[in-house]
This record gives sequence, C-alpha cells and structure tokens, in this order.
Amino acid sequence: MRSQDCTMVLFSLCILGLHLSTLCEGRPLRKRTVSEVQLMHNLGEHKQMQERRQWLQMRLRGIHTAPGRASGEAGWTRRSLLPEELPDLSDLTPEEMQYALNLLEKLLKSKQS
Repeated sequence: MRSQDCTMVLFSLCILGLHLSTLCEGRPLRKRTVSEVQLMHNLGEHKQMQERRQWLQMRLRGIHTAPGRASGEAGWTRRSLLPEELPDLSDLTPEEMQYALNLLEKLLKSKQS
C-alpha cells in the first residue's frame, strides 16, 4: 500500500469510530437487568450511609460526654475525645443513625442558644 492509501484508511477508521461513539451517547449498549439496577441502588445507599457515618463521627469528636466540673478542681483538665475513644458506628441501623442525628441536632441547637 502506498502511504496515501494508508492515510486514507486510517482517516476513514477515525471517522467511523467517531460516528459510532456518537450513536451510543454514553448509554449502555443493552438494557440493565433488574439485579444490576438493584445492585447500583444498594451501592448508592451504602455510599450515602458511609458519608452519614463519617459526618456523625466528625460531629461527635467535638462533643464532650464527661459531666461538667469546676475548672478549679485538682487533677481535672478539659480535653477532646481521641478518634480511638469514639464508639464504633459501623453496626448502627438506619433508625439508630437517624435518632443519633436528631439528638445531635438538638444538642447543637441548645449549645447555640
């Protein structure tokens, strides 16, 4: 083949590839099955729950659970909780997570007032 023929074939293949890629428009080539849709839904819920847990753990780091004492008492200093001292939230149910979020919001509102 001559170089001009090779260039023409390559150019034609590029045009064909560009045309085929615009036909798909980012959609799947086949319709998803019910199990694939359910899997994607479950993955989305899992990611959302993980984000909520991380947010809740970040908020819990700023809350002191020890009862208030006078700052003049000997041997007592105020400190923040360390991450390893926080409870593990990975086994909370969605209802328990929502309850904790509501309680945290009430605490934050009362702290701001």
